[in-house]
Amino acid sequence: MKTISPEKGMLFYIIKKIRPRLAERIKEAGKIETVVVGLGGQGTRHAGLMQDFGTTITAGIAPGRGGTTILETIPVYDNMKECLKEHPNIAVASIWRHYSTAKNAALEVIESGIPVIVLITEGIPLRDVRDIIVSARKHKTLLIGGNTPGVIFPPEGIKVGMLPDVFYPEEASSDSFGPKGVTVISRSGAILYHMSDALSSAGIAQNAVIGVGGDGATGSTFLDLVPLAMGYENTDIVVIAGEIGGCQEEVLANDMIQHPEKYPKPVVAILSGANAPEGKTMGHAGAIVTPGQEYGTFESKKKALEKAGIKVVNSQHGLIEAVKSKLGGKTYFEVNHYYDKMRTIWESPPKKPVWGTLITKVEPNNLVISGYPLRQIIEKKGFLETMSLLVNGEFPDENTLDELRKTVFHALSIPGPNIKFGEEDISKSIAKCLLTDEYLARFPDVLPVKKAAFCTGRVARYLGMILKTENTLGKVDENKPFSHVLYRVITGKKNVNEKHARMLEAIMVASVDHGVTPPSAQATIIAASTRASYEVAVANGVSAITDVHGGAGAKAAVFFRECVSKSKKENITLSESTKEIIKDYVSKGRRIEGMGHRIHTMDPRRDVLWGLADQAGVASECVNVSKTVSSIFKQVRGMELPINVDGVIGAVVADMGLEPSIAKALFIYGRIAGLSAHYFEETTTQPQMRRINFSEAVYKGKEERKIHG
Repeated sequence: MKTISPEKGMLFYIIKKIRPRLAERIKEAGKIETVVVGLGGQGTRHAGLMQDFGTTITAGIAPGRGGTTILETIPVYDNMKECLKEHPNIAVASIWRHYSTAKNAALEVIESGIPVIVLITEGIPLRDVRDIIVSARKHKTLLIGGNTPGVIFPPEGIKVGMLPDVFYPEEASSDSFGPKGVTVISRSGAILYHMSDALSSAGIAQNAVIGVGGDGATGSTFLDLVPLAMGYENTDIVVIAGEIGGCQEEVLANDMIQHPEKYPKPVVAILSGANAPEGKTMGHAGAIVTPGQEYGTFESKKKALEKAGIKVVNSQHGLIEAVKSKLGGKTYFEVNHYYDKMRTIWESPPKKPVWGTLITKVEPNNLVISGYPLRQIIEKKGFLETMSLLVNGEFPDENTLDELRKTVFHALSIPGPNIKFGEEDISKSIAKCLLTDEYLARFPDVLPVKKAAFCTGRVARYLGMILKTENTLGKVDENKPFSHVLYRVITGKKNVNEKHARMLEAIMVASVDHGVTPPSAQATIIAASTRASYEVAVANGVSAITDVHGGAGAKAAVFFRECVSKSKKENITLSESTKEIIKDYVSKGRRIEGMGHRIHTMDPRRDVLWGLADQAGVASECVNVSKTVSSIFKQVRGMELPINVDGVIGAVVADMGLEPSIAKALFIYGRIAGLSAHYFEETTTQPQMRRINFSEAVYKGKEERKIHG
């Protein structure tokens, strides 16, 4: 069922009365934005539940945690001022801070101009409540609470607070809700839940449900809220749930007698506490009957409300009968629809814990990084741009890209760690450098993308040491693209072949990330969860890139060279030599690396790399074999085994005349970008030492989009 548009709902009506200009912006944007203030266990948990209900939570506020996120997608700011610079249309705030700090938080939000504030915190000292209420009145803020379960607007799909989903709106058609119904305003949360369930069970819709709050002093009372609800055109009746203690009900009744024009619609009241003894606190600080007073008792309230012409009941049955009578028997939906909804909730299994990533969506034959298909990125963007997309979620502008390039060149200019390399795998050599590099360790993490850029420059230096091409890095022009550095360090040549350099960079871009499930990503994320330092976590990931994971490209290069060599040596066609070598591999039980994939039947990176290899003029015999090897394999084995990105990379590396090990070096170098992104996502969006189930990861990033230009 579709919810109503924001401008038709009661919450919009309230916002428009308080901040008409903000209401116009909301109408234009088509959504009402909220902020959660206080991100402890309760605030964060209920932020997720509010979001599940349909509430747009634009941001969270937690001093000292600015720059992080919660629930993968909600940015966190240190204060409201910083938040509103980025999100000026926020209209509602819920405050979940401890009673000792709730005053300052509430005053900050009120003074920022937010029109509606729901103060969840209970037990706030009375002197603090006084200051909060004074400020709210001064700034014309609607303050609900403290000690409130919150508010909910069922037809709008918005709730702010901790109210459960036992409310049901009008059904305007078979597929959409309507705005009409009963507005419920209650001092008690528990009574409110039961009352709304009873109304829904009788086909009576609620267009808004407001918990006034249970503390002795609250920001809004019946006197404030009932006339407000009366002014909303789609409210048919106002139901108030009162209780013994205080004088809210008596004050409302007196105002209704004095100013009947403010109350053009019927009111039904349900009162609790008929048998409460004088002087006893009945659950809430406000529910105290003061001995000897003529207000605050069940009888005094009942008498005052009835004098004002309000029907007063003391049971759910009585409430339903009274409301039905006022409505003339009108109902708003088929009752079985409400029962079906509740049955679905009751019978649903517990929600499986999932965790999200904004980085890469992996699905069969498609890879999407922050909304952009990787095949488009390989074709149109360079490595530094792609690294920025991975870490920041967007491509950099020209100025930022220039800063990143300068950071890379600065890092490159610094001598590498003083270590020796043995006859070891290149992943181990790079990991050793990462772990012993004091310059990288000291580089601040404040700007993650610059840290990743600095690491990119350092890895170029490491590769120069490992491949013995360091002498080519001495006089690199800072104004040249990153691909020049890459070409020099990989080939050992100072004179750069632009097309070949672009080809090598494309191979790196093709290798940047494959989601959270590869061992290298998992190793980095686990280390990040324990809050290991950046260089340690990335070294963990690099160390997991072995011949089993990440080594297929090098082995594929050897295979393709074998095919070409046999063709020349025996003077047979490439197809014939490839078939013979495949037969030999099969007979010996050897795996042909670079073929097959656990997810893709057609690797989305394959065709774009082949195309770039043709454009660069590097595609030769090995690339030709890579294009036919799948069909030849089918002739030999009778089964489909498509070539994957490792196979294509191996073929290109072989045709460029590079050592097969370069394929693995390029894979590791490219994957540094993805590992950096996973590290920063984990440390800025997730709690420490969380339980991780990689198979249940869900992509929560941007929807698929195109690269323009």
